[in-house]
Amino acid sequence: MLKYILNGGVSQHPVFFTKEKFYSIKEDLDKVEWRKGYQPAGTYYGNRMQAFPCYEYPYDKENETIKKKLEDILQTEIIEFHCLARKTILSEVKQSTQNFGRYGLVHKDDNENQSPIIAGMMYFDQSFDGGTAFFKDQMEKVPDMYISAFPNRLVLYHGGRWHAPCLDYTFEERLTLSFFAKVKR
Repeated sequence: MLKYILNGGVSQHPVFFTKEKFYSIKEDLDKVEWRKGYQPAGTYYGNRMQAFPCYEYPYDKENETIKKKLEDILQTEIIEFHCLARKTILSEVKQSTQNFGRYGLVHKDDNENQSPIIAGMMYFDQSFDGGTAFFKDQMEKVPDMYISAFPNRLVLYHGGRWHAPCLDYTFEERLTLSFFAKVKR
């Protein structure tokens, strides 16, 4: 699986958490204090509305469980891991420069000088238009692949793969967990 992902593949896992764990995490996220943020993080913008505005919370309550499950899927050791909950609010996207279509900013999470980063998304909503789009390069206008949001579905991909969040304009909010795992070369 790791070789497949590192070569550009995208892996889907339809029931990542048990039903009880999934709803427990969702309940946790209803109580957190969200921090204003944007995607892609790490790039400077004049303000967060110049990017894809979102709210973030470093969710580490289930790190060991998630890390173990990912190591089982990838069949390799994870040397560094973190999990980030993200909430996107439709009214803010409409105020931002991203109010022009289905896809947020096309970006990647990994630079080539690091250990490989395996990125993952886990969705809380079911939405054909609200998943993740994957692109061959940053200039593409139409994705090579699109994966719709589905509750408790995990999507794994190489952090060096171009991708963009997708927003379903019929939802007031989008809630996800993002995973970032460094693995040994």
